[in-house]
Amino acid sequence: MLINPLDKKMTVMTNQNVNSQDVVGEIISYLIQNYSEYLSDITINQEMVEKIVREKVYQEYASMNTESTIKKILDKLFGYDILQKYIDDENVSDIRVTRFDQIFIKKKGKWENAKESFPNEDAFVNFVRYCVLKNKGKITQEVPIITVADRVNNLRIEAGIEPVNVSSPNLVIRIHRPQNTFSLEELFMTPVEMFDYPIYRFLVEAMIAGCNIVISGKGGSGKTTLMRNLINRIPEELSITANEETAELYCSHPNMIEREVISSRADDKNVTLETLMAHSLVMSNDVIVVGELKGAEAMSFFDAIATGHRGYATVHADSSMTTIDRLVTLMKRDYKAQMYSNQYLRKMLSMSVDLIIFMKDFKIQEISEVLYDVEKDDVSYNPLFSFSYEKDELGQIKERFCSLGEPKGNAFEKINQYRMKSKMKSA
Repeated sequence: MLINPLDKKMTVMTNQNVNSQDVVGEIISYLIQNYSEYLSDITINQEMVEKIVREKVYQEYASMNTESTIKKILDKLFGYDILQKYIDDENVSDIRVTRFDQIFIKKKGKWENAKESFPNEDAFVNFVRYCVLKNKGKITQEVPIITVADRVNNLRIEAGIEPVNVSSPNLVIRIHRPQNTFSLEELFMTPVEMFDYPIYRFLVEAMIAGCNIVISGKGGSGKTTLMRNLINRIPEELSITANEETAELYCSHPNMIEREVISSRADDKNVTLETLMAHSLVMSNDVIVVGELKGAEAMSFFDAIATGHRGYATVHADSSMTTIDRLVTLMKRDYKAQMYSNQYLRKMLSMSVDLIIFMKDFKIQEISEVLYDVEKDDVSYNPLFSFSYEKDELGQIKERFCSLGEPKGNAFEKINQYRMKSKMKSA
């Protein structure tokens, strides 16, 4: 039976020496140990959790500023404690906690020390465990690293504890702000300037024409932002399914199904990217999207593109020219691909991927058309656009996007057909 916190006749324990910060930590630990089933879906159980908190505080800490203590606890439970203000800050894209007293935030593309601290190591460990727990995950010594998603706040959360982490638990949070996303037009305008107007015109045509595109670059280079906007340019009459490890695209396209892997259950009940790809092939899709290619799903993805689906994906690579090699490596993680030579897979990619866009520091660095060289029986590249720094006549460094050539392979055929159809419609 829950105690009524408003009943003035109830008997309470008093402790004048208890610190309110310690009380908050103790009660969070108490909830994790005794009511983890409520915390694992706190949005549904919020009212019950609040009652439990009130009962515990009024029973054992009523001599303190009770309502203030309860508020601190609820702020921790329903928000992200001292990190919440950074999650609310629209200029912050990432939060990285390497230990309880080392918090870094990525603001406008640059990391800076927040110069804040959790009370101690134990408090931080509890915070890490709770962040995972309330987003339907579980982190233990048997499962010491995990990635979960907070769909309410659009967060991707990666956490690690011992024995994998050597000196301290960690927490890395990527913040997605779909309500503040740029339009494709805004991406080439000041202050973003991800690309210039000629590249913008080319990308719009390439998307409508149905060119298959892979966007490469390291994490935080702008791949997802560009992908989101390109997908929104796909005509509404085309059906799309997007598969992601954690939901990040948040596209506004009306004919799109967005799916996310499940990795926090028993192994035989997890849903992998490879599983999602297999389902995508029987869903009457015109377009298949993979938020980030990481493994065996790459083979299924490019097999689908080679047989007529449109496809868009991102992948980690260090240039447009090395992206194909990276994709071959990922495809080989599918045991069925082991029977194929690297040369065969490269040929398969050259026949299915039309364009590779390489990104760095939130700018398009290169756009290359992927071709198949019959004489060499291998992939070749046709550079279309590049980004560089040049000195002007005054010796000042200027950024410059350059047009290098015109498409001449599959991208040319698709864009040319689109142009011809457009002329016929307007005639």
